[in-house]
Amino acid sequence: MQFQQTYAKASNISHVGGRTLVDFAPDLGREPTFFQGRIKDSIRYRDAMIALRDVVVSDLNVKPKDHRAYQEWVQQQYVLDLIDTMGKESGEAARMLLIRERIQELDRLRTKRMGPYYKARARYFNWLYHNDPDAWFVLDPVITVAPDQVFFEAFSLDESSYGRLAVHSELFDDVKDFAYGTTNIDFSDALLNEIQRIRSYRPTEFQVDPSGFEVATEGREVYKEKKIDVPVSWIRGFLQVQSAMTMPAVTFDVKPIDLYNLCTFLRRHKERHSPRSLKFLLKPGQPVQVVIEPWNEVMTFSDSVYLGDTEQEIRTWGRRRLFLLERLLPLSRKITVNLLGTGLPSFYVADLGNLSFTLGLSGWTRNDWAGAGNFDLLIGSSAQVTPEESKQVFSKMKWKKTATAESLAEWTGLPVPTVQAALRQLCSAGRVMFDLEIGRYRLRELTRDPLPVDQLRYANPREEKAKKLVQQGHVSLSRKEASASGVTLYGSVRTSNRSVEPQVVLDHDGRIEQGECTCYFYKQNKLMQGPCEHMMALVAIARD
Repeated sequence: MQFQQTYAKASNISHVGGRTLVDFAPDLGREPTFFQGRIKDSIRYRDAMIALRDVVVSDLNVKPKDHRAYQEWVQQQYVLDLIDTMGKESGEAARMLLIRERIQELDRLRTKRMGPYYKARARYFNWLYHNDPDAWFVLDPVITVAPDQVFFEAFSLDESSYGRLAVHSELFDDVKDFAYGTTNIDFSDALLNEIQRIRSYRPTEFQVDPSGFEVATEGREVYKEKKIDVPVSWIRGFLQVQSAMTMPAVTFDVKPIDLYNLCTFLRRHKERHSPRSLKFLLKPGQPVQVVIEPWNEVMTFSDSVYLGDTEQEIRTWGRRRLFLLERLLPLSRKITVNLLGTGLPSFYVADLGNLSFTLGLSGWTRNDWAGAGNFDLLIGSSAQVTPEESKQVFSKMKWKKTATAESLAEWTGLPVPTVQAALRQLCSAGRVMFDLEIGRYRLRELTRDPLPVDQLRYANPREEKAKKLVQQGHVSLSRKEASASGVTLYGSVRTSNRSVEPQVVLDHDGRIEQGECTCYFYKQNKLMQGPCEHMMALVAIARD
């Protein structure tokens, strides 16, 4: 997807006159969004920004090693061994030695001839890195100025980790000017080095510079204008995070020292075989326990009592991504853990006083937010909403900035299910987000222009297959049983070579609470990668 961004200047951090100025340049192509104020606790802000940067550069996917040099060495050794076996005096061995010497001579000549090219290429990439960082880092972060906080959002390189840093209004002093909204900011890699130089003995001023909009109005020359090709997976990832945040979760608080001990154990031990999960043992009224597999080491968080009603056992994978929180643990008051279920995403919210840091982890490291997880399909909607109703809800969100579905229903006069459906629609369009920390919906327009729904409609072939199955009439709903907690759907789906039998349990809001199917995809993945196309088709038939 092509997006255009315009900046009046480069973002920078200056240390002049005994003070530090953190100066972010906003995108001039969006609605004016700016902020000016002084940061009270600069050290917490500094470390939180570095932690957000750690999320951005994180890439824990397994990278295959390059064995080409080793294979070339093996081939050379094989030739030498063959010559020794044949005897150096034999005619064939002598000819092989001549050929080998000729190849080595040609390699030296090639290296000498290509030397100027290799040096010029190295100089070019070095210049590109320092003078055109957009060629290396194409995605600028998203920043939102809200009445109660200024927050940043970012994804990791492997798109399996989501970071959100919220700087609450209490951290700012002497606020001079502001305009609420969401914008992109010019945030170069060199800015990190300056952030690391922030010190407590120098007052730190923070601003999303408003002067750039005056430059744009007067028509003066801007610093930089660029068009970037944003991967669809990046947009899908943001939308999937919002969908996952609205799903029912098991929530409990842990002490920072508990998470520190867990990370310390993982750093001191390297697993050699499966399973590699964290198994949370949750018993009502009892301290939270975590089993670290494959060693079956049991850690008891004695000061963290589970307050839920039912006993549960939840396993999560990709646990080494928790190292992204280590920098913040000494500054945290508590860590709120939100678990969606076994193999499903998890969220860790670090309470830093006047700041908070949310780390969202997909089901496991290689299960990125955009490609494999279909959490928007799990939140469902039992109500239909018209474009006019959705527009009415959005206009109230523009006015209130943050709200619950119930308060929006009261202000708009619409039924709560209709408002919930509208909010989910707005989340899918990137115009509204769900704030897990405060449990409310928040206005956050991800992009300046409306997102191309056609490109974002299908995250993977399963969604498109479900639609085709319904259109071709291959789906039948055999039974529908209502209960106090929701409704259970039973049906059958004809495929090309056989018939499968999906079964889905929906709650009163139309969310998939449980599901199973006789197809191969479900047997392999359960619901850890979202429902199969047969469950999707059955739900679609039931809603029609």
